Amino acid sequence: MQAHILVVDDDKIISKTLTLLLNRLGYQATSFNNPVEALKWLQLPGNYPDLVISDVTMPEMSGYEFVSRIRANPLTSHLPVIMLTASGEIDKKIEGFKVGADDYLVKPVDRAELEWRIKAMLARSQAKTTPQSHSEAAIFSVFSLRGGVGTTSISVNLAIALAYLWNKPVSLVDLALKNGHCAMMLNLKPKHTLSSIAAWDTSVIEADTMEKLLLKHETGVRTLPAPFSPAEAELITVPVIDRVWPYLRASFPFIVVDAGSQLVEPNLTVLERSHNILLIVTPELASLKAAVDALKIFDKIGIDRDRVLPVINWVFPDSGLPQHNIEAALKTNAAAVIPYNKTAFVQAINTGKPAITTNATSKTSMALAALAYKLSGNMMKDQASQTPSKWLKMAQKLAQAA
Repeated sequence: MQAHILVVDDDKIISKTLTLLLNRLGYQATSFNNPVEALKWLQLPGNYPDLVISDVTMPEMSGYEFVSRIRANPLTSHLPVIMLTASGEIDKKIEGFKVGADDYLVKPVDRAELEWRIKAMLARSQAKTTPQSHSEAAIFSVFSLRGGVGTTSISVNLAIALAYLWNKPVSLVDLALKNGHCAMMLNLKPKHTLSSIAAWDTSVIEADTMEKLLLKHETGVRTLPAPFSPAEAELITVPVIDRVWPYLRASFPFIVVDAGSQLVEPNLTVLERSHNILLIVTPELASLKAAVDALKIFDKIGIDRDRVLPVINWVFPDSGLPQHNIEAALKTNAAAVIPYNKTAFVQAINTGKPAITTNATSKTSMALAALAYKLSGNMMKDQASQTPSKWLKMAQKLAQAA
């Protein structure tokens, strides 16, 4: 497989020339003229270059700052970096090495020198890189344009189901910013929330700080709680999300996001980054209309419908719309149907004991486990052959019977 190289240079001619040269040398190249945009690109799932070439002097952010942010991100800290400079001054090279550059090239770049330095950097990097270096969390966001359909209940129970299936910690992020209840449903009492991060003067939150922010639950779920009040919700911006996202993606196999019911910018950004969006619909017309409207919005902003999985949540005992009518309106089959349970979800709100933890054999728990397996089974094929949990055995049987 050809190596993928990220080129960042504010000079469009140099950037284009380098890209063409790298293509001729057999490399895939992605280029940006702005380091801020390059950092945003690195945040998106699947964007893993094998090497970075960066200019030193650029607007908005210097090459030194750009490299320091790459080194601060657990997902990119291992990447080899070659810096470009218009001069060979020793002090500038030393400054680059201090922030984490691996090598320097003086412009104009000689083709032969560039080729051999890249080969040397890639060979050195491959020798140090472990199979875990490029792992990233799978992101499952739970969303509905209509409130009260159970996005929080499903988010909490899905996160626990994933933790139970694979015996691994799972991150739960509460982005129901104005009325988040994930912590309450787990009987957790946060001292800090997402809004706390907005006041901290740092670009990427360090690992030890993240460990203090994430609330531990006995099931293995680690929760990043929503703001305490609607007023604090206004503090949550995309840059705030970007401060915590690198750590979450590098530290957990799965991130479950309660994306709430509002399409504000932070939520939209996370939805766009998600591997799958679980679109929750209850069997009544208002909820179905909201789901259809959400699909139209996703189409407009470029979210592939294959990533959107409708989940029918029966929140009342009978007289709901038939499943086939819901699927016909959405023009797709439901990924899961969560059966009605008179007390399980209400009990979680009042006692902090999620449904899946109180009755493992209920139809509700089994449906949630089956959904978790449908989302994660292919990603975890290697582990499935090792010592399986009782939850994994149950989910596999349900999948075979379906």
